[in-house]
Amino acid sequence: MENQENNRARTAAQLGAAAVNIARGAAQGGVAGAAVEGVKSFAPQLIKVLAGILFFFFSLPLLIFVGIPSSMFGMPSVESADIRQMTDEAQIAADNYAGTQSDIQQHADYLLQQAAIGYDDVQMSRKLDGFDSYWMAAIASVLHVQELTEINKTEVRNIVSRVVRQTTQAETYMEEEEYVHINEDGTTEIRTREVERKRLIVSQRIATPEEVMTQLGFTDFERQWAYQIHDTIADNQEQDDTPSVDMGDVTFTDTETHVVYYSQVDSRWSDKAYSGSTIGIAGCGPTSVAIAVSTLTGRTITPDQVAEWSEATGHAAYGNGSYHSLIPDALAHYGLTVQRAGTSCAQQLADALSAGKLVVVIMGPGTFTSTGHFMVLRGTTATGKVLIADPISYNRSQKEWDLALILREAKHSAAAGGPFWIVS
Repeated sequence: MENQENNRARTAAQLGAAAVNIARGAAQGGVAGAAVEGVKSFAPQLIKVLAGILFFFFSLPLLIFVGIPSSMFGMPSVESADIRQMTDEAQIAADNYAGTQSDIQQHADYLLQQAAIGYDDVQMSRKLDGFDSYWMAAIASVLHVQELTEINKTEVRNIVSRVVRQTTQAETYMEEEEYVHINEDGTTEIRTREVERKRLIVSQRIATPEEVMTQLGFTDFERQWAYQIHDTIADNQEQDDTPSVDMGDVTFTDTETHVVYYSQVDSRWSDKAYSGSTIGIAGCGPTSVAIAVSTLTGRTITPDQVAEWSEATGHAAYGNGSYHSLIPDALAHYGLTVQRAGTSCAQQLADALSAGKLVVVIMGPGTFTSTGHFMVLRGTTATGKVLIADPISYNRSQKEWDLALILREAKHSAAAGGPFWIVS
């Protein structure tokens, strides 16, 4: 049994690494690059199914990680008709997951309706954010061992039924009501009287992913598998719960452009809510924007101000940090010019930094993060090294870095014109 668990773990790890390699290959070299990485990551027999995998990557990125049928690991021969069928099934699955929030709302309404029967009044508090389609896909995928055909709308709703948590409390209260009183002489008049009423107090919330996985009986292995899938497809930017510090006012003066530095774990805002978490844990995006804006405009714009704008404008990716679009949209909102740069841009980045411009970047797994992390490139040294302003690490912000490392570990699959945004 232990060997079987270890084999499953290795298979899951191989899948995650292979999918990332295929994504990286596609970003760098298109279909040809993805094919090369596919050869490196999977056994040669899987070349016949690579076209199907590539469809998932280019058309439905979510499903390259959660929708590959388990039969694929048997390395069957896949004909075009099979690929078309997989495509149709993938679209159905994507539609199922896309309706997660709507399904949660409908189930919460149903629970409330059933509980309210027989009561005169209902008082309700409700918080239904925090369980997105990424968690639904990750848990459903593990629950069905990544067998796409078994994940249908009914199965998604089955998980939804475990997501909404409702508590109720009953109380009575007195209320005046009007009634028609008939006098002895047959006349009528409107009178009031006090009657006892029943009130239901309802509280609804979303269960945490851990609670849902516990209810489903997930093993530790299955939990880790689900987290791996979720963090990979959701670009989770959350950091460890680093203790808050009192940073005070910090400005880096070792480059031509003096850079205002903010830390997301600064005690002035680290505990403030953001994206279903806190700025200290998930606020690298707003903090990077605040660094760039405060430096280049001369205005004091703090991370909590940017976080508030991000929440209000829909740029907070609940439970995962920030959507990549936060960077160009927020910088433009504060009056800055943003130039998007791809990954084959070493000279462009070097020229921009030498000219006193800043570069916001979204990093992928590696030196700076295990999932996703925004930070700012703030200049270069005389020897061509890169200086950074890392919102989560003042220590890293004082070191010199190779531009090649930054280029290699930047998130090549970034949206909104990333992974580099040149700011001036």
